Amino acid sequence: MSRPAASALTLLALAVPGAGAAQVTALVGGTVIDGTGRTPMSDAVVLVAGERLACVGPATRCPIPADATRMDVSGRFITPGLVDAHVHFSQTGWIDGRPDGLAAPDIYPYPETARYDRDHPERWQRSYLCSGITAVFDVGGHPWTTGLPAASEHDPNAAHVRAAGPLITHATRTALMADDELYTFLPMDTPAEVTESVRKLVDMGSTAAKVWYLRPAEDRRDELDRRLLQVGEEARAAGLELIVHATSLREAKMALRAGAGMLVHSVQDRPVDDEFMELLERSDAVYVPTLVVSGFWTRALGAIALGIPPEIDDPNGCVDPGTRRKLAQAPELQALVPEAGRSAERFYRRLERGGQALATMYANLRRVHDAGVTIATGTDAGNPLTLHGPSIYGEMEAMQDAGIPPEEIVVMSTRNGALAMRRLEDFGTLEAGKIADLLVLEENPNEDVRAFRSLTHIMRAGVLHRQAELAY
Repeated sequence: MSRPAASALTLLALAVPGAGAAQVTALVGGTVIDGTGRTPMSDAVVLVAGERLACVGPATRCPIPADATRMDVSGRFITPGLVDAHVHFSQTGWIDGRPDGLAAPDIYPYPETARYDRDHPERWQRSYLCSGITAVFDVGGHPWTTGLPAASEHDPNAAHVRAAGPLITHATRTALMADDELYTFLPMDTPAEVTESVRKLVDMGSTAAKVWYLRPAEDRRDELDRRLLQVGEEARAAGLELIVHATSLREAKMALRAGAGMLVHSVQDRPVDDEFMELLERSDAVYVPTLVVSGFWTRALGAIALGIPPEIDDPNGCVDPGTRRKLAQAPELQALVPEAGRSAERFYRRLERGGQALATMYANLRRVHDAGVTIATGTDAGNPLTLHGPSIYGEMEAMQDAGIPPEEIVVMSTRNGALAMRRLEDFGTLEAGKIADLLVLEENPNEDVRAFRSLTHIMRAGVLHRQAELAY
């Protein structure tokens, strides 16, 4: 389960008492589920030297130094930290962060919301760690988000971050464009705009070009398909990975033809076909199903229309007080919804459509899974009621409800997420030499992914946190 013994010995040598020695922590007696999909190891030892894993294996292979700090985790389960491969730091988890869904400028002036998000990313960082998430991929946000990877990398109180920056799109929502520094979208309507948009991403330090490719109007399909292909070509030339939001089958195929390395949503309008599967398998792209976000949008709008504060799924108390206060304001927003929008019939229809789309996403996920395609877990956190942190539990559980075995979801939520972030050499599995990002659970996630709700400890870069200490 670990890298060669020489690597472990080299790291343990750093922990020998003396100048500059790293403190060694030993987690003893737990069952290690290492994120690779291999058989769990019971009664294991996990040695941590400084911020790195020094040894993962049986006591005979991982001798514990006499001065190590020991923690008995007998009867518990140790996994890699979770990776959420689809988040948005510049969205809040409520309507104030998505005024394109419901504008409430007198209650939530968007420029103020955008500036506060920029100045206080630590809210979401604490929520992530509190929920067991030690790495996230921000796949679309304001320009400042591209500074998060460097700011968080060596902070044991923050998740690792990869960030794509503003989204390139033909479907700009002006409500999400606060000013010249806080904006969500870059244009792609002309060849010159594509070139300039990719250049801006490079200049701001992005490592990926995200295209928000909503279904184009029929009279613009060919034109916008050419622009998407151009984004792919120019992104590759600039060293950026192409990632695409495309929820319809036709547009998802175009994304793969353009060279997408990651699809951040399920195909939800119809069953995937043989042509899509051939494109997906040939591209080696990562498929991120993102199953729960649409349902949360419906619940958020329904709570506002009914004037009832929504209930949230936050078993470990990880949602910050400011967000909770805003959720309680749902009745104040009711008057902003037109009378026709408050009818029960309207929401029944929306729920019905959502159920049909979810059934299609479940079926498509099973087909993609059965083909052996790499799947990573992602929530779209930041959208209304898709809350930073705890929404990952519902996402993993939806994948399980779709028929994916729990032990494979563990891999999708750890190793594969790190692969999607292009950081698998650093984290995502419990192997000697990697960064010591791990979780301690009371229950077995290989039997039921709901076990991640039984989180007791989070280690980030070798620093051990009690879950209760991170809760709000």
